Amino acid sequence: MAGDFVNFRLSKGANEVAERLATSGYFDFALTAAKFALAYALKNHFDEINPATYAIPDSEGSNYGIGSLDSDGQLANLLRAIYPDCTTPYLYARNLMVFGLMKLGTRIESEGLQSISAFL
Repeated sequence: MAGDFVNFRLSKGANEVAERLATSGYFDFALTAAKFALAYALKNHFDEINPATYAIPDSEGSNYGIGSLDSDGQLANLLRAIYPDCTTPYLYARNLMVFGLMKLGTRIESEGLQSISAFL
């Protein structure tokens, strides 16, 4: 997997949403919230994002190792199955997490934090 991430950073805004979800008690950790956001993006906004080309606004959020994200490789396998041309599944994962967290953040701002409980 030449060119894929070993470590990755969320954007500042996405990181703030992940931290808010974690401190609110919805998730134990910000990374768990970010994984949820990836699934949320796939399920609810699949046609709105191309994770191969999505540009995150910055890399000022928390830094995570791929081992923390996908210790058994199943996430990479899933993303390769969903996106057959994918050669950088962790780039896709990071982009989907940032996109999903930003969508969740928008939803929280307009409808309140409890509005995401229907997706849990």
